[in-house]
Amino acid sequence: MPTSSDDVMNLENGRNSRHVNIELVVQDSGGRPSAYPEKSLFFRDGERKIDFVLVYESSGDEKDDEKAGIREIYQDNLIKKHGLEVEEEISSQNENFHFVKVHAPLETLDKLAEQLMIRMPVKESHDLPDLSPKKTMWPKIFRIFSDWWETVDPFVNSAPCIQPMKKPVTATFSCINKSSFQSKNGELFFDTADRCRMVYRILQMTSFGSKEDINVEENHSVDSGIDSLCDDEIYTACYPLHDGPSVQKSDHVANDRQKLRTDWSSFRRIFKYQPINAVRRYFGGRIGFYYAWLGVYIAMLVPAAFVGVLCFIYGLASLNTFQPTKDICDKKNEKLFYMCPKCDKYCSFWSLSTSCDYAKIGHLFDNGATVFFSVFMSIWATLFLEIWKRTQVRLSYEWDVYNLINEYEPSRPQFLLSTNDVPERQNPVTGKYERYIPSWTRFKRTLGGLGVIFFMGSVVIASIAGIVVYRATTLAALYLNSNNDIRRNAKLVISFTAAIMNLVFIKILSFVYVKIAVILTDWENPRTKSEYQNALTFKMYFFEFVNTYSSLFYIAFFKSSLIIGKPTEYSRLRESRIEGCDPSGCLIDLCIQLSVIMIGKQFLGFGSEFILPSAVRAWNKWRHRKEKKDEENKTTLPQWESDYLLNPEPDFRMFYEYLEMVIQFGFVTMFVASFPLAPLFALLNNIFELRADATNFAVNFRRPVAEEVKNIGVWFGILEIVTKISVLVNSFVIAFTADFVPRLVYMYGYSPDGTLKGYVNNSLAYINVSDLEQHSVPSDTYKHLNYTLPYCRFKEYLKPYPPYDYSEHYLHVTLARVLFVLFFQYVVFFVKDLLAWLVPDVPKSLEEKIKRENHVARLCLRKSELQATQETPCKATSPLCQSCEALVQPEISHC
Repeated sequence: MPTSSDDVMNLENGRNSRHVNIELVVQDSGGRPSAYPEKSLFFRDGERKIDFVLVYESSGDEKDDEKAGIREIYQDNLIKKHGLEVEEEISSQNENFHFVKVHAPLETLDKLAEQLMIRMPVKESHDLPDLSPKKTMWPKIFRIFSDWWETVDPFVNSAPCIQPMKKPVTATFSCINKSSFQSKNGELFFDTADRCRMVYRILQMTSFGSKEDINVEENHSVDSGIDSLCDDEIYTACYPLHDGPSVQKSDHVANDRQKLRTDWSSFRRIFKYQPINAVRRYFGGRIGFYYAWLGVYIAMLVPAAFVGVLCFIYGLASLNTFQPTKDICDKKNEKLFYMCPKCDKYCSFWSLSTSCDYAKIGHLFDNGATVFFSVFMSIWATLFLEIWKRTQVRLSYEWDVYNLINEYEPSRPQFLLSTNDVPERQNPVTGKYERYIPSWTRFKRTLGGLGVIFFMGSVVIASIAGIVVYRATTLAALYLNSNNDIRRNAKLVISFTAAIMNLVFIKILSFVYVKIAVILTDWENPRTKSEYQNALTFKMYFFEFVNTYSSLFYIAFFKSSLIIGKPTEYSRLRESRIEGCDPSGCLIDLCIQLSVIMIGKQFLGFGSEFILPSAVRAWNKWRHRKEKKDEENKTTLPQWESDYLLNPEPDFRMFYEYLEMVIQFGFVTMFVASFPLAPLFALLNNIFELRADATNFAVNFRRPVAEEVKNIGVWFGILEIVTKISVLVNSFVIAFTADFVPRLVYMYGYSPDGTLKGYVNNSLAYINVSDLEQHSVPSDTYKHLNYTLPYCRFKEYLKPYPPYDYSEHYLHVTLARVLFVLFFQYVVFFVKDLLAWLVPDVPKSLEEKIKRENHVARLCLRKSELQATQETPCKATSPLCQSCEALVQPEISHC
């Protein structure tokens, strides 16, 4: 539940403050209370660790008693039914704010860890046989090279605060075999992230109403869950504590949060590897996997950016020797390239030589290296996904989520509430009776959702139509200007201003789409949180896909002569002639549109995601210090209060992070043929954004609830779809938008000397001025040129006489374009599939590690079982463990 600015103001502006004397202790990297005095992370006794904090405000209104009664029932259930311990503190700044500290005893955590099947390190016996495979010569050579590279690798942090940790052998935790697991001090048996996750699970399934609590297998209570209480403002916030302050007060780095700020979120480490394992240990797998994926994405952007820059340099180097550009810029060809008017009435005849600058800029992005770069990026995208799949599997093994099963995910309270009157049906898997939404109801909601989606798609099309009208009217206005420089650069001005307007529309519609996507998903009402997130992901990505890329598809494929018409009959939108591409090519328009939208979105996103949260946090700290005028009150706030002043993690935070990067991935792959520098700008943005987002998590935001996942979820499937679409889009962009194929046809079919000399003249059709459409006849034929000709030129392959049908050359070019699309797609898809087949998803060495660990874990557990007494520390609480216990006992007896 986000905290409002009024809450923060009320907290800091309290006049009757009461300072609570609390023993101040801190955790070191392992969670042990240390001798360094720091913020309060424990109960008053200094021994029981605070796992969660619940905050509420007593405002003294009529609803206070009702809310207090609900809180009393809820906290009583936490204590009596789940064994949690609570301790309440009054704010040291405002007595109206109360902080309920929650602690989970070890016995409670043991039971829940068994239910959730958490993997824990086992005691490894030193007398186990060494079953590691014998190393051959090549692995030894590779290891020597790897060790040498680690000593010279410039991206390795030379003085890290976070030291690497060796992965221990782990097994699924069970109370029966607790003695088989590595013994730690009571509070340290489970790490902070696991404790936070388990306590949050209890908070979610604890009832605050008259009904019974829900448990892990049966989720049928509506009046349950801390999220529902926060939504109803019974509590104003709930969050786990950070490990202490984020700012070092000495040379000693006192806690994990400070270590992450030093080694991870600091911009001084901008060119260093992420301590990704430490990120996962502190924030959980949900955030850990995102930053691991982002790290791989950034690393893969380096070669893509390098090749893109080389292609741009090639275009720059060949600028003065490229024959079509030389022909356009040659003043001798002024009368040869006597062009038809660009707009109705106000535009007159003009010479193509005035488009010299436009042609030069276009060649920087539309040159012989474009095709190579498109093929390269298609293969690059496949390699990126294959490398990530292998990295993902390795991380899931190292983070003990390789076999993670979210089989007993609780139902959402909103789902339970809406299905209160629906009869239950039996789950075919679990045999339990559970609520459901009837198929007919789901079908009607799906149809309604599709209707809304198509309507919003039409809104995007309407915005593009508005931009088209703007371009047509503005072009005419600029050509009315008497300044020759303005007329010469009119196309560039219109392209940039139209792109900026489109960017504004995209940002506005994105805000609307978020609301609509959430409303539609709430209406569909998925049962679990993961189903809700998946449904929201597909809707939001579809909206953003249409919203962001529609203008690019329009410029790439809908500004050809087939759509805009020809001088004898133009296509019109409300009497406004649809603007076409410049005779020097359409790719420059696409390049401008893509660069403005991509770079603009990145700039605006950086401001909203980093600058704004940092400013809010600085403002809160400044107000807090301003209120403390009395020297005696200048005390450091307890950790639970200082964390409350931080920004709450925004709803669907990671969803928006993934969405932003996947949309960027589409820019980098789908339209890269028009903008080879896209990977470079993406790389620069992501390098800074990674550290900015890391600063938000480590400094500006409250600590999020740790969630365990085994991969990046549905986003990987979306990335695969985008990769395949990119092959299709790039093939059509090169074939139909760029001039690559027509140039090849001319060189090998029409050029007398096999060069591009004369290509521009060959690509321009002749049209008699007397045959121009009446609306297209200029009011002043001498406005731009001091001469007239009986004909004008137009970029298309037409016969030079009425009715100006398409020529045989047009058929040859069209056929070549179609063949190129097919050839490009088949070659690229073949290479992609070949790479996917050659690179296994799971490395063979990792398969051996997994099998080895499972074998060692079984040996260790069995040895401990044989040595254990008949009395067990506690009984198994899950049916799975009870059945396993029945199976294991005969084997132990046999042994």
